[in-house]
Amino acid sequence: MIKKSAYPLVDASVHNVIRAAGVAASTLLAAAASVVVGRVVDELARGASDIGAPLAVALALALASAAATVLLGEWAPTWLGVRRFLGSAAACAREILAASQRAFARHEKGHFVNVLMNSTDTYGTLYACANVRIPGAALALLGIVAIAALIDPLMVALVVGYAPVLWLALRLPSRALAELQRDVLPVQDAWLGESKRIAENKRPINAAGAEGYFSARYRERSEAFLRMMTRYRFLEQLISSLPALLSCALAAAMMGVAAWRCLAGGAGVGQVLVAYSLAQLVQAPLTAIVQRAAQVRGNLPHVERLREVAAAAAEPSGFGALAAAEKDPVAHVDGVLWATPERGEERKRLFAGELEVRPGELVVIKGANGTGKSRLLDFLRGLSDPADLDGGAVLAPGALDAAYLTYPVPVVSGTLEDNLLGAAADPEVAEMLDLGDLPRRAITDQPLNLSLGERQKLGLLRALSRPEPVVLLDEPLTNLDAATSARLCDYLAGLRRRRTVVAIMHSGELDAAADRIYEIRDGRLARVK
Repeated sequence: MIKKSAYPLVDASVHNVIRAAGVAASTLLAAAASVVVGRVVDELARGASDIGAPLAVALALALASAAATVLLGEWAPTWLGVRRFLGSAAACAREILAASQRAFARHEKGHFVNVLMNSTDTYGTLYACANVRIPGAALALLGIVAIAALIDPLMVALVVGYAPVLWLALRLPSRALAELQRDVLPVQDAWLGESKRIAENKRPINAAGAEGYFSARYRERSEAFLRMMTRYRFLEQLISSLPALLSCALAAAMMGVAAWRCLAGGAGVGQVLVAYSLAQLVQAPLTAIVQRAAQVRGNLPHVERLREVAAAAAEPSGFGALAAAEKDPVAHVDGVLWATPERGEERKRLFAGELEVRPGELVVIKGANGTGKSRLLDFLRGLSDPADLDGGAVLAPGALDAAYLTYPVPVVSGTLEDNLLGAAADPEVAEMLDLGDLPRRAITDQPLNLSLGERQKLGLLRALSRPEPVVLLDEPLTNLDAATSARLCDYLAGLRRRRTVVAIMHSGELDAAADRIYEIRDGRLARVK
């Protein structure tokens, strides 16, 4: 269930109330300056010459308004939005990493890239709108209406009549924008996903001579996104332009009232100037309220996506029900493993059989490619969906927290120490792997920076240096030279009775040392040793 308490839009904290008051202050100071200038004009019309003090007050108010507009009206809510954006991005990254694999698999990678890059940024903007900009505009509007009431109640009637006209004019495009946003996001997901695919796989694409194929795929997704964004930008521009067009009518009406009062002798000529200024000033908060409210409504799908990620992080993986308090056995799986939780003739059935792993054992799993060996290791580590299994399973905490060598081996830019991801290298493992100049190298995630063998050594160093009692290794000899492979097999054989090791192998180097050997053949998992 998606909870609205995650990524809240409304937060009536003291700090936000103060910020909203600051937004209002910038407009109200400008209104006060206009009133003082109007009085000065009236004094001049009556022939007064001592206007230095009122002009100084008007100038001070105008300068204060300008400063408040920059610092309180713009910088403060923008700073709040950026801070909220960065905080929500960090929280969202933690939640994506905390989510179970089955929750993560509901969307493609482009979806999560979009959430991390765009939804968090949009949420920061909406948070500032809902808690500072809209309340601040409402306070400013009330203040201006109060000032207008003191000058001429008829002006208040014009403002009150104008507000629903502006709201009705923006209602239809705002609703259309909100509906279109839900259609835009999946198309944007696909476009970002294709962008990520090209950036991640440039070398393999070039090696396969598939530049034309991927360029065509990218162009197709780009054109679909462009069509959506063209409609979206048009509606945004319409919402932005309509208030400016309608404000002319409000200014003309308010100035007309002031001019009529002036001609009737009930007001000075300065009131016409004040009326014009108030018409312009009242337009700003009115437009801000309507436009910002439309912005919040139109972008709620972004907030819903963030809340969905938060809900996924809180969703149980399902493996907790399989965890055993005892540490013996480390794992026991008996049943049929499927490639997905869905069943049926069109779904892929991997294998049926029974697997047991006991503490301190070296267990080898063999089988052809595509038979489900890696999926079995994922299941033991809690990185799949327990619904993939038709049968029973018991997993000790050591299995669910096991050190795991899997693919692809993640690489970060930095040193070897950085690439141990917070762990410390085991000197014995480092010597056994013969790292060469890796400890002194600058490492990047570029494909040509590390050879496939060096990447494999990096992954093995990480997994074998970790303190967990259970180690899962998916094809540990891949891309290693013969000498390193031999040393690694001797090292793994020496771990027996000290650590539990489950290794996927395509060769027989570990067969003699293994306590158990399982093989997947013809859809059956069977123990052969």
